[in-house]
Amino acid sequence: MQEKFMKEALREAKKAYKKLEVPVGAVIVKDGKIIARGYNQKETKTDTTKHAEMIAIQKASKKLTAWRLINCEMYVTLEPCAMCAGAIINSRIKKVYIRNNG
Repeated sequence: MQEKFMKEALREAKKAYKKLEVPVGAVIVKDGKIIARGYNQKETKTDTTKHAEMIAIQKASKKLTAWRLINCEMYVTLEPCAMCAGAIINSRIKKVYIRNNG
């Protein structure tokens, strides 16, 4: 199951790559279903905060109409930066899977 969701995060990263963004993608999963997706859009949107993780968190919060993403997991293709790590912690995401490039 984890491999399936990480492949979806990689698919999001490819969208960023095609737009000449840093190729990072993220998906948020709840109850075995993807509820949100995001990819880096800093250059496209000219907004420092448009990281894949931040976009996915915002979409998940909107879908669940809650800022607490309890019982949600995130799959991300690169280790989150300090801003994204803080947002992940504050949103109460229970587990983060980071792609192992090894």
